Amino acid sequence: MSEHARSPATDPVTDPATDPVTGEALQDRYWPGNRCFGCGAENPDGLHLKSFVDEDAENGGEDLVATWVPHLRYQGPPGVVNGGVMAVPMDCHGTWTAMRAFATAAGEAEPLPAVTAGYSVRLIAPTPVEIPVHLRAEVCGVQGRKAKVRVTATSAGTLTASFEGTFVRVQTPASA
Repeated sequence: MSEHARSPATDPVTDPATDPVTGEALQDRYWPGNRCFGCGAENPDGLHLKSFVDEDAENGGEDLVATWVPHLRYQGPPGVVNGGVMAVPMDCHGTWTAMRAFATAAGEAEPLPAVTAGYSVRLIAPTPVEIPVHLRAEVCGVQGRKAKVRVTATSAGTLTASFEGTFVRVQTPASA
């Protein structure tokens, strides 16, 4: 599995954000003007999460992967990412995974719009700041307009958080 990272200039810099197939993150390819706090490139205060298709996954490229380096400003206890902040990149990553799953189910090439209906996050171990957090998202099921997605977060080889979310496909004027 290849690993990808994208951090704002003020965060520690790791590998460039490129996808081996498209050369760009899903967010950049399909929603370049995005101002979402978690994954929007146009939000100067955001996390700038970038999601990539894991073509090497056992399920044939349904999983998405991302690497995020949490800056000190997202600290809760000393040296540890705030638990609420940990939910944000997992939620965004899960949303992109659901949007791809809705597109696949509908026979569409581009991700279809979705929103979070609900989620739970389990904080398993402290997630250190300024150390890459690797996210992996997988679709657990799609039924009609709902999708279930699981996301795991690991840092320094340790599972630090898990996320289970329900996402709902939404109709927009462009998708109606």
